Amino acid sequence: MSRTTSNRRVIATVGLGAAVVLGQTAALTAQASASTKTHAASAHHKADKGHHAKKHKKTVKTHKPETETEDGDDNKVAAPKPTPAPTPTQTTPAAPPAAPAALVNGSFTGKTVTFNTPGGNNTVTVTVTLKNSVISTATATWVAKDRTSTSIITGAVPTLNSEAVKANSASISTVSNATLISDAYKTSLQDALTVSHR
Repeated sequence: MSRTTSNRRVIATVGLGAAVVLGQTAALTAQASASTKTHAASAHHKADKGHHAKKHKKTVKTHKPETETEDGDDNKVAAPKPTPAPTPTQTTPAAPPAAPAALVNGSFTGKTVTFNTPGGNNTVTVTVTLKNSVISTATATWVAKDRTSTSIITGAVPTLNSEAVKANSASISTVSNATLISDAYKTSLQDALTVSHR
């Protein structure tokens, strides 16, 4: 083997070793660059996360009057609306009580009432005396055209006078077997009471 050939082999071996070294260096450089990028991306992610957290906290502070929760927009609770003040109602003053009716005193006579019987036309007129609006006495004047009517009226009138005082009104009972004189008496009595309140 000549020296020239030997030198060429040495040069080739050196060149191959240099290529291997260069390849390893390039790989290490690429790995370092990737690691750097990974760290940079991680730092950028953390920075973005911190920035988002600050922005979210700022948003919560900005919407604090709306009582926004930290769970997000879906859990917003609207601030309660102020309750309007009740409108005052005007009350109508009650009407003053009616003055009590004045008490009535005196004697009052009702109209003369005519009632017919087989014996003719008979009449009765009732007079009442009031004391403090209460009937104290009741009397009646009457005219009969026949003996039968005279007998019936004579027996019925005292009872009717007594019933008027007891009832203090014209709402009294009819005397038995004296319907005509009883109805005429009550009509005149009611008229006398009406006159007393005029």
